[in-house]
Amino acid sequence: MKMLLYLLLAILLCTNVASAYDEDDLEWACGNSKELHLDETISNGNYTVKVYNFPRSDRNETRFVGIRLYENGSPTTDQTLVEGEDYIYNDEIRITALEFSVLPSDWTTDLPEEPWVKIKMEPIGIPRFDVEFETDKDEYPAHSSGIEVDLVIQNTGDSEAHDVDIDVDADGLEMIGGKAHHHCHNLERGKRVDGDTDTPALDPITLRFEAPSVIEDTVFNIAVKIECHDVRGVKYSYSESYPVKVRSMFSISKSINENIYIDEIATVTISLRNDGTRPINSIAVRDTLPSEFEPVENSSLVRELDLGAGECRSFTYQLKPVQPSEAGYVIPAAIAEWTKNGETYSAQSDSPCIAVYGPKIELSKTVAPKTIVEGGIVTVTIEVANTGNVLASVDVTDRIPPDALLTDGVPGVDMVLRAGESQRFDYSMKINSTGSVELPPAVAHFVDTHDYCGTAMSEGGTVTVNQVVHSVQTIDTPDQPAVTTAAPADADAITETDKKASVGSVCVLVGFLAAVFAIMRVRRA
Repeated sequence: MKMLLYLLLAILLCTNVASAYDEDDLEWACGNSKELHLDETISNGNYTVKVYNFPRSDRNETRFVGIRLYENGSPTTDQTLVEGEDYIYNDEIRITALEFSVLPSDWTTDLPEEPWVKIKMEPIGIPRFDVEFETDKDEYPAHSSGIEVDLVIQNTGDSEAHDVDIDVDADGLEMIGGKAHHHCHNLERGKRVDGDTDTPALDPITLRFEAPSVIEDTVFNIAVKIECHDVRGVKYSYSESYPVKVRSMFSISKSINENIYIDEIATVTISLRNDGTRPINSIAVRDTLPSEFEPVENSSLVRELDLGAGECRSFTYQLKPVQPSEAGYVIPAAIAEWTKNGETYSAQSDSPCIAVYGPKIELSKTVAPKTIVEGGIVTVTIEVANTGNVLASVDVTDRIPPDALLTDGVPGVDMVLRAGESQRFDYSMKINSTGSVELPPAVAHFVDTHDYCGTAMSEGGTVTVNQVVHSVQTIDTPDQPAVTTAAPADADAITETDKKASVGSVCVLVGFLAAVFAIMRVRRA
């Protein structure tokens, strides 16, 4: 008999303490309300309320409404509510008749026109939790004992949480401070968990971990799982996680000057470090030369080295810029690779940025037309551009080839070019020689406000000059074959021949006219 009593007592204790609650202990979430006419509905979650009747009463001051409750589209119950009355269904939803339309004072038998009632639906409140993770760093070095995490846990739900159990899973990190399990008997809505009940202040849950030595950068997800019950004994579970990054025991970094002038030298430094407790051997380091720079000397971009435990090594090389850029150039990352226990590992440095200041003068030279006859004229056009980011004074000169004569313009000019600015000029020349004529490149000497000076050259050009072609005349005679004669060389002889031919023609014409006149006189006689 005594054993039976113990068994019954154990059953009662195992039954959730929430079994002794009444409706006044229930907490409700913020719901929704709506004015409903006959046959209109309002919904909240899986539940729908429909007004199906406005019952008449013998007492004018009493107003009723008939509602039908649906769960997942199926009718569950019909209820009649007076103003201010509520109905709770299955401890899941509360329905309240908040307000009715005003009845006319002389209403006795007929319902007022289009009566309405304002219905409110409130779902049962449930506990919910928000977990905030606070760390002192974004990432931690390997073999560090300084990973500290503060957990701020708050009940952001609509009801009190009972028997709250909090468990922390560190994803393999060794916990050296704090506790992985916490229990809270009750936590009202809006309240936070106190990590240290021995102090009057509200403290977060503070945990401390030791970071392991990892060969590669590794992310550990610290997970928090929360289980609790509401006043009815319904169980809820929540979980949130937060990533904590532990850097590899091996690290590689790359640095360069933040900015330089176009005539200066940049120094690249590559540093390697082993923060682990064991050596790393045969580390192959490969770097890449950026396209906007030239090496100052033949420095090798591939190296192999060993790093002992806790050792750091670095090496440098120098670069010279070939083009200014105020926005800067991103220098490619260096790569390190090594093999350990049959597995290959790699690490990549950062990609630093460097800005380069100074002018950059560029020349182009074009000629038109490219083919002429001897003694013809061509036009040369020269365009000068400052593609750098600093103003410069530019002196441009060009040379005309031998056997050429300048006919228009000048083959040189002085100008001042701002960053990104360009100018052009042209001149014309007559070429008296024949064949392929080579044009020399144009030359620009420039200097900027920092006394940086330099020379730029354009490409040359070629003009094809052809010989003059003379005209040819062919004469045919009846008794002789066709004879080809060139134009007379003596201009006076040509003139004398023309005069004699003209006199002979006149004499023939006069004789012809005299003969005609004589014939006419004979006919008249």
